[in-house]
Amino acid sequence: MVSEHEITSTIAKLQGSGKTFAEFLVEIFKDKIIEVYVGDTYEDINTEQVSVSYPAVFCGKLIAAYRECLILNCAFTSGRHLQFGNIMFINERAIRALNEIDGKGILKDMMLRSEESLDVKEIFDRK
Repeated sequence: MVSEHEITSTIAKLQGSGKTFAEFLVEIFKDKIIEVYVGDTYEDINTEQVSVSYPAVFCGKLIAAYRECLILNCAFTSGRHLQFGNIMFINERAIRALNEIDGKGILKDMMLRSEESLDVKEIFDRK
């Protein structure tokens, strides 16, 4: 799990270095399992009253970055079984959100409605 301190320290260390967003992400998440959201929807479920979209994510171990390219050892399904070994290259400009898979919530869980904003503030104010 990456801490706020690690992130701010890495930002300070890389300030003025010319590193790209992808290269910054490798400094933080190298060899960690992450999920990357690029803005696509995996599935839309529509009923007469409700429409729900599920965000599509790529999951994998962050291997490296080359300039604006993030390189993952990606998970994929073969039949019904998940496995690793598919190397994926993602342009940093396509990334809408990224999260370490660390048991503290997935991207889908972090996409909240505006009406939940005050609840979020209340939780932070308690700390």
